[in-house]
Amino acid sequence: MSEPDAIHKRGRALEDEFFHRVDEELQEKIRLAVQREQPKAMLREATGFQDDELLDQLLDAGINVEKLAALALVPAVSVAWADGKVTPDERRAVLQAAGADGLKKDSVAFHLVESWLQQEPSPSLWQLWEEYAEALTADMSESTKKTLTDEVIRQATVVAKASGGTLGFGSVSAKEQAVLNKAQRTLQ
Repeated sequence: MSEPDAIHKRGRALEDEFFHRVDEELQEKIRLAVQREQPKAMLREATGFQDDELLDQLLDAGINVEKLAALALVPAVSVAWADGKVTPDERRAVLQAAGADGLKKDSVAFHLVESWLQQEPSPSLWQLWEEYAEALTADMSESTKKTLTDEVIRQATVVAKASGGTLGFGSVSAKEQAVLNKAQRTLQ
């Protein structure tokens, strides 16, 4: 074998190795993208968010459907208990929010929410939620944080309005408003 043939053969081997690595990296990127699509689709369905960038940011922050539901429901449950008791309308509003957040009626998380509505959770639940929310939102972009805050507050406000005001709808008590304000400050 002549010198140019040996160099050519080595060059070909290096080229083959290079493209083999590129192919492996490309396959890994495709595999990761496919793995991400299911949780992204579930998050899209649970939140109604259609913005792919926002969904990617939520996933990058470690938020999946169950974590989003927990984040959203602690303030709603706290608002329901703000006046010392949970009315049937408040209970229904919280459970509707749980379903909208992707919790199935037979899931452990759904049963946990139901138990919170039957017996008032200890103040430590709120403290844990605050710590979790602060840690979770610390690295979020401002637009993601705002969108998430708006949704959590919207759901909790629906609960607050569920049994107040004229004919039981539309009014938010001072205690409920205090919980809403506290949740908003925590998320921002």
